[in-house]
Amino acid sequence: MAINQAALIRYVDALQADTYKVQLKNRSTEEGFWVSYSPTQLLNAGPYLRRKNAHGFDIYARPIGYQYILLDDLTRLVLADVATVKPCLLLETSPNNYQAWLILSEVPADRDTAKAICQQVAQQFNADPASAEPDHVGRLPGFTNRKPKYQLATGNYPFVILHRAEYRYSSFHPRGGAVLYAPTVTHQQLSVNHRSSSIKDSVSEQDFGVACGLLRIGKTDEEIYQYLLATSPNLAYRKGKHVDYYLRRTITSARRLPNGY
Repeated sequence: MAINQAALIRYVDALQADTYKVQLKNRSTEEGFWVSYSPTQLLNAGPYLRRKNAHGFDIYARPIGYQYILLDDLTRLVLADVATVKPCLLLETSPNNYQAWLILSEVPADRDTAKAICQQVAQQFNADPASAEPDHVGRLPGFTNRKPKYQLATGNYPFVILHRAEYRYSSFHPRGGAVLYAPTVTHQQLSVNHRSSSIKDSVSEQDFGVACGLLRIGKTDEEIYQYLLATSPNLAYRKGKHVDYYLRRTITSARRLPNGY
């Protein structure tokens, strides 16, 4: 089996979407068009897409559904942080430039909500904000990146490399409505560091988002405490003897947000 076809199979298996929107774009001729494929159709289209790629077309795609979040233009420096939220795909689209896909455990209700979440995730991981849209396409693995600046001395172009592929839900939690409904929320109210400079910061922000989400559905402080105690990743290692203080501070900070969330 060709390497690029194997990468395409892994791509589809990791996303498990019902429909994929594929974009073909030729930078030289400015020709471009869209195609919608089922998973089987996308896999069967592999030889056709490879021919188009060889004739100058870049190949882009996205799974259809607001639960799919693309992180574009990631640097190697943030990949460890991105790994903490369990992306289903990690691709190297050009040398030392990466894209990641996340699957949210809950589907956003509408496009505006999905867009706000896309922007939130992009901000957290310093991804390209211009790509933080619920219908933005990423590159397909196994095909070449035809941007002129990446052309090799041989005349060839680098392949989009699939580094990680696993069907799983992301552990990322939107900030419980804080971004969607309270855009003036401050760093102090969130009690987190938005630089995402460490795994601890990233997980603490996730804990805060979970607390906000549970408050929105009417959970008590004690119920939230017990839930975080049971589910927060590596909690004892991260917080040591300060676990109780950390959890109660997180819940208190969540309650200080406007309207309680």
